[in-house]
Amino acid sequence: MDEYGHNQLGAEEQAADAGRPTVPPAGPPPASAPPPRRTNWGLIVGLVVLGFLLIGGGLFMMMMFAFLGMFKASPDLSGGPKVGVINISGSISAGIEGGAWPFAEARGSRTTMSYLRQAAEDDSIKAVVLRINSPGGSGAASQAIYSEVQRLSEKKPVVASMADVAASGGYWIASGADVIMANPATITGSIGVIFETLTFYDFIEKYGLGSETITSGEYKDTGSPLRPMRPDERVLLEEMLMDIYEQFVNDIAKARGMDKEVVKQLADGRVYTGAQALEVGLVDELGNFYDAVDKAGELGEIKGAPKLKDYGPRSPLSRFFDEMAQTAAQQIKSQLMRELSGTLTAPAAQPECR
Repeated sequence: MDEYGHNQLGAEEQAADAGRPTVPPAGPPPASAPPPRRTNWGLIVGLVVLGFLLIGGGLFMMMMFAFLGMFKASPDLSGGPKVGVINISGSISAGIEGGAWPFAEARGSRTTMSYLRQAAEDDSIKAVVLRINSPGGSGAASQAIYSEVQRLSEKKPVVASMADVAASGGYWIASGADVIMANPATITGSIGVIFETLTFYDFIEKYGLGSETITSGEYKDTGSPLRPMRPDERVLLEEMLMDIYEQFVNDIAKARGMDKEVVKQLADGRVYTGAQALEVGLVDELGNFYDAVDKAGELGEIKGAPKLKDYGPRSPLSRFFDEMAQTAAQQIKSQLMRELSGTLTAPAAQPECR
């Protein structure tokens, strides 16, 4: 200790203290970790349900708009006289189908008849072109469209324009027009009716299977694939086919102004090219779609190049939902037929004009 009362360390002690590491002063205690966050599953489930409701509601509204617009012509903002264009493509059947999305065009008889009536009531439409690309289909559906074409032709000129093929039921429809035009290589004709049914009874007998059918009358299961067709059933079906055939021939003769016997000579089921059909009187002129449009404009007394108004689904979306609706309807029909099997069944096949 010095004279002032201070403690003095020896040289050795000071040297030892200098060699010790300096300990930093203690800092504040570390912060405690936050508690784990709890997942709000109720909120997540609610948002998911709300999302599904919004998506489902949007799809429902689009389906409704597509359905409501199914029978309307495509929007047309141009004024003046026009030529209406109605496409009939694919197998002809009843109903409102619009074809497989997004490429096929409307071919259901109800849809096509609706377009024909819209064209008849539209004062801006001075003539109509029926663009047909169909091998035929249902005889009743073809006949229904033919009748509507005849009604339209009483008000406005109608030109049938044949594409690749316009045969059987396709020709039945075309015959109702005022003028029929085809490409030289178009396939047409095939005027007639056909009835087909498959048979499985040989297969059933070969593998020892069997079937039992109970009917209310001897002809209720005519055309069944589970047994051979009886001679009296064959006569019955032939009479039915010939009745439809006579209606087919009569409509052609009436609309075309041809002798019925002449039509019968041509209506043995054979097909013709457009050039051959022109020679025998089944078509009036050769030409493509635009030639048909020019012809319609001429008959409708339109000056200059005719403007066109297409009748059909407004967009691929409406065609898609149309196909969905048709598929659902077919599934419901099939299910009902299965449930009613044995009580209200129809023949296994139906006559067709193809």
